[in-house]
Order: sequence, then C-alpha cells, then structure tokens
Amino acid sequence: MRVLGFLAGVASATAVSPSVCGSHPETVPDCDKPDLGSCGNACCVAELSLSTAPLQAYTDTKSALMSLLSDGFSYVTGGDPNPGDDLRPYNVTKPKNFKFIFQGRHDAPKYKGPNADILDFAIYESGAGSVLRMFSLSRIHGALGDHGQNYKTLAFLAQKLESNSKPTPVHGCGLPAAATVQRASLFLQQRSVLDLSTPPSSSVCGASPTKVPDCDKPDFGSCGNACCLAELSLSTAPLQAYTDTKNLLMTLQSDGFSYITGGDPNPGDDLRPYNITKPKGFKFIFQGRHDAPKYKGPNADILDFAIYESGSGSVLRMFSLSRIHGALGDAGQNYKTLTFLAKKLDGSEKPTPLYGCGLAIDSEIQEYVQ
Repeated sequence: MRVLGFLAGVASATAVSPSVCGSHPETVPDCDKPDLGSCGNACCVAELSLSTAPLQAYTDTKSALMSLLSDGFSYVTGGDPNPGDDLRPYNVTKPKNFKFIFQGRHDAPKYKGPNADILDFAIYESGAGSVLRMFSLSRIHGALGDHGQNYKTLAFLAQKLESNSKPTPVHGCGLPAAATVQRASLFLQQRSVLDLSTPPSSSVCGASPTKVPDCDKPDFGSCGNACCLAELSLSTAPLQAYTDTKNLLMTLQSDGFSYITGGDPNPGDDLRPYNITKPKGFKFIFQGRHDAPKYKGPNADILDFAIYESGSGSVLRMFSLSRIHGALGDAGQNYKTLTFLAKKLDGSEKPTPLYGCGLAIDSEIQEYVQ
C-alpha cells in the first residue's frame, strides 16, 4: 500500500544518525511501530519506567536532549512567556504526581528547525522511582505516516537514559485507534496554557472555564503537554467535509483559528491519489492553529486533522495540542477548541474524545474515578 510521501521525521536518503529510521526502516531497530494519523498527523505517546527519582530523571533526560545535538535532539526553553520545568511547587497529585514538564525537538535530515518533530515530556513519581511520559508528534502538515520514526525517536532517547526497558506505547505508535473510555474526574492544575483574562472569543475558556460551555474536559499531560484527540461523524462525503473545515479555519480568524499551508516542503492535503485503506480510508490531511489571548503565533495551539470515509459520509479526526512548553494543564481548552469548530460544521453533535481531553488511561481511571 502506498502511503503519504511526505513523512515527518523521515529521511529520504541514508540516515545520518542512528536516531533516524531512514529510507529502509524495516532494517533499523525500533522502527517497527509505524503510525498513521493517530493525532491527525502521526504521533506516539509512550511511558518509560525509571529507577531514579523524578529530579534525577529530569536532569538526565534534559542532559540527553542537550548533548545529542548531532543526533538531531534539542532542549526547548526561552520565549515569552517562559514557564519553568519544575512542577513541584504546585503539588500536583491527580491524575499523577507530576513533578517536571519540559519540551524538546528532533530533527531529521530533511525536516529541521520549524519542521522538526515536537517532543513533550512529563515526569511523575512512581514508588521509589519515576515514570517519564514521552510524546513525539510529526510536525509538518501532511505527515499522515511516520515509518516508525516517532516511536524510534523515543526509544533512542530511552536507550541513552540507560533504561532496562523500552518505552511502552500508550497512544499512537502504531497502536489501534483508542476507543472512547469513561471520563475520570481530574484535578484542575494551576498552570494552564491559557491567559486567564477576559476571553475575546467564545472559542476560549478564559478565567472561569466552569462557566463556559464545553470547557468541562480539562486535560493534564496526556501528551506530556495537555492535548485532545476526538472524532466527529459527518453526513457529508470526505471532499465536502474537507472543504467545509478548511473554509472554517480560514474564516474564523477573529476566533483565533487559521489554516496552515506553505513552507518547504509543502505537501498537499489530498490523500486520495495514495489509495489508503488501512488503518482507515484516509482521504485528506491538513493542519491549523488556534490562538488564545496571550498565546499566539509560534505559541498557538497546534491543530491536526485527518478525514476518512465512513459509509456514505465521513469522519473528521481532530487533534489539539497545547503548544507552549510547560503546558501541563489546559483548563479544558483543547476540547473546547475542537467542539467550537465542530459546532460550526454540524451543530447536532459534539466530537467524541478518544485520547486526552480529560480522559485517563485505564489504570488512572481505576485509581481516580469518583
């Protein structure tokens, strides 16, 4: 089966680093978990158990990111605002005892700088040790597939941490699409991605999210940062669904939305020439952004979309990621963003959460559901 030719994080020629799957991923260790559109774009969420305490785990991982420049890794900090990585002053206990949150990048030979894959990390306490939650997202628009690169990136980093095990996939990473699970009651963490001033748009949760419709699914670190993956069933065929969604992104500028295209390379949105049938009959893939009052431009939340055929209609897979480093919590904004857009498309139903969006993985539900 042919898949999308533009695969973020994948070299078109011989890999220059052992952290890259390259043109023959089947011959490269840990490139055996190719993902297709789990976050609209390809992505991988995985967890790594470590024997070290959270502070040491953070120090070691940050040092690895900073020392592996020749392998395409980097540690991300700076900017305005510039939140710190240390969550300990906030005494976060639910859904996990998160202690640190930070961000990185991974370059491949062709996809570097602004096109580099995004890495988000969150560390929580576990017994005498810790767990490193790791997330890799194919950054460039049009990256439906990754040839296993997102998991490879995380596994390569895990090896440098001298872990006795490989990261355990949680979402994406070639796993089947997550089923809707029971929503857990989650603690609203103080460090939100939002500017808590009066929202200029009804697409923003603002300072009092409990009073704003559809801000009732706050997420905490599901992708290292907060995130939300959801799907919306539409009665229209894929082409019409794509046209309608793209037009909305372009016309809702006053509500903070925008459609992303351009750049070098600049893959198209139309997947139909590739005749994709598995894991879904994907027809279109595209990208957008959503601004909040304080977090705009390079700090705007990332939106990824993929549309697949379903009967006589289609399904819009929607993903929103809190972009700025340090965004453990979102005060419900990621789900709100997707729901606001969905209502403009079809007011009869809301998107169905699949991952993040205030959901919890099974072990968290058993421990924290009220």
